[in-house]
Amino acid sequence: MKGLPAKATRQHTKNHNSRLVLRIIYEDEAISRADIARKTGLTRTTVSTVVGELIEQGLIEETGAGQSSGGRLPILLRVAHEAHSVLALSFEDTQIVGALVDMRGSIQRRVSLSLYGYRPEELPGYLTRLIEELRADVTTHILGIGLSMPGIVDPVHGIVRRAVNFGLVDVPLRQWLQDQYRLPVYLDNAAHLAALAEYMFGDGAASGNLVVISIGVGIGAGMVLNGALFPGDGFGAGEIGHVVVADNGIRCNCGNVGCLETVASVPAIVRAARKWFSDPSSRLRALAPSAAAVDLDIVHRALEAGDPGVASVVEDAGYYLGIAIAHIVGLLNVERIVVTGAVAVLGSPFLEAVKASLARHALAPLAAMTKVELIPERSDAVLLGITAMVLDQELGLLHTRVRLS
Repeated sequence: MKGLPAKATRQHTKNHNSRLVLRIIYEDEAISRADIARKTGLTRTTVSTVVGELIEQGLIEETGAGQSSGGRLPILLRVAHEAHSVLALSFEDTQIVGALVDMRGSIQRRVSLSLYGYRPEELPGYLTRLIEELRADVTTHILGIGLSMPGIVDPVHGIVRRAVNFGLVDVPLRQWLQDQYRLPVYLDNAAHLAALAEYMFGDGAASGNLVVISIGVGIGAGMVLNGALFPGDGFGAGEIGHVVVADNGIRCNCGNVGCLETVASVPAIVRAARKWFSDPSSRLRALAPSAAAVDLDIVHRALEAGDPGVASVVEDAGYYLGIAIAHIVGLLNVERIVVTGAVAVLGSPFLEAVKASLARHALAPLAAMTKVELIPERSDAVLLGITAMVLDQELGLLHTRVRLS
């Protein structure tokens, strides 16, 4: 009957048990077979069988004896995270960053390639150069290739549907990479992966729900709902940068007028601040030789110096972002929303403007229970999110929470 799940087969059960045991070992780092049986509810015989298979696959290893509570000393198990790695590729504003990352999120090798003079038809060449450099002399087993891209990405079919800033439309990146390297390939939206990184490697959310809004050259959001990424039916969930918030605003790269990116992204904030350069009271004139030299750092310094024009620009950006967040709160009622990215340097003035706008535009009880935070972008957040994506797809580790040392 349509809509009913297929009956579980023996192979389904075997795969489920294998992933369950691996998650438990991954979480505990050093755990005995008996403790795995207690935590999972599986029989000791089943656990022993699964553990044997995972050892044979090179995914886990025995680390020696643990403490005894009476009887024989238990043999402890751990994930062999140094023996496996992920090739992570992240499209950023001006470069592609590649990294070889182990199963604990430790970056073993990093390379980058400038996008100066980039043309969309040259993309395969860029990726080949990065991957070949990352794979050179690698002795670990590569679990797969993960890739992040700003814009609308179809992770099911492995297609970049639309990446406005990179001139990509309906590009089947996964198929091309799989044909080229014969490895599993996964890709997703950069903002989605930043949310996954915050959930798995950051402070997460007690409820299992989290929204992360990344603001740099563009604006995008990633949502973790009930402990899983929510991509949307058309894989465009979180594309708040192209939601119109400013009537009679300026035209956006997407073709609409008054999008959030035109009033609250870093380029929008800098562009608005430059208009104050000629004002006699502007602090910008003491910090930059010309309006064209004003960048986000100058804006930040002028804001700290008490420049009223810059303060109004930052307040306006926070106001418009607050409108967009109000819609998220009204729709999802999540308890924690994180704003991150380059814009985080604007600090308390920006955050307070966001909160004030949220309180004005959302139902009061919902706004009051929502914790909005402004945090610096975690180092290598997207690379960690890419790694988490591949680990989940290949090994079923999505719901595992890890704290990096």
